[in-house]
Formats: sequence, structure tokens, C-alpha cells
Amino acid sequence: MIAGDSAHHAATLREQTPWQYRRFLRFHSVNMTNFLFGLVSNLTLLATVLCVCHLCNRLVPGAALNGTHIFVALALTALLLDAALTFLVFADAQSRYGQFSTSSAFFERGSAYGLAAIAALAWRNAARRARAAKTNDKPLVIRTSPYSESHLPM
Repeated sequence: MIAGDSAHHAATLREQTPWQYRRFLRFHSVNMTNFLFGLVSNLTLLATVLCVCHLCNRLVPGAALNGTHIFVALALTALLLDAALTFLVFADAQSRYGQFSTSSAFFERGSAYGLAAIAALAWRNAARRARAAKTNDKPLVIRTSPYSESHLPM
């Protein structure tokens, strides 16, 4: 059965002209380019949000902004608004916005949002582990009296 399907696929490719085959490959490369552009723009937005939150935490005393959580909230909001645009607005005007109203186009944009959010959370987790490993190098000191100190290795 598998060999028959691959033979059918090979016969279909032989029937296509070289221009049709290149057009099919070009369509996939355009989709990949759109996905990569969305991913890079989301990662750029992540870097911007992290820098702004870091500066606010440094400059404003008592501020505790978490840039990762803010970015994930922004990505989820963008995903919801993108879904509303794709399936409500663009779907009503398919003659004008046909390429944006497909579910595959929404899946590409949603994947870019999701991968950027996963990257943000992974970055946060790695930074937290590195910070915890850095602070555990010092032994715990317990002051028992003014004359002696107890050192406990952890």
C-alpha cells in the first residue's frame, strides 16, 4: 500500500511541468519566510519588553516587573486578536484578504506566538537556575554566640 502511494506521487510529479513543481516549492518557502518573519519580530518584541522591564526595575525603587510574564500576556492577547481578525474580519472579505483568512496562515502566526512565549519561559527558567546555582556557593553561617560561628555546608 505504501509503495503504491509513493508510485502514485511519483507519477503525479512526472505529469507536472517544471514550472508547476517550482511554484509548489516556492509556496512553501514563502510560508516559511512568513513564519520566520513572525518569529523574529516576536523575539524582537520579547527583547524590547525584557529591556524595558529591567530598566524600570533598576530606575524605580520598589518596582518588580516581570518581563517574561508581561510578554506572555502580550502574546496571548495578540493571538486572540489575530484569531478574531482571521476568522471574523478577513473571512468576510475573502476577495481582498484571502491569503490571511486561511487557517494555515493563522496556524503559522499562532506557532510564531507560541514559540516566542515558550522561548521566553525557557529563558526565564534558565536564568532562575543560573541565579540559584550562583547563590548556593557560599556556606551557611549561623551565629550562635558572639565568640563562635558555625559553618554548615549545604
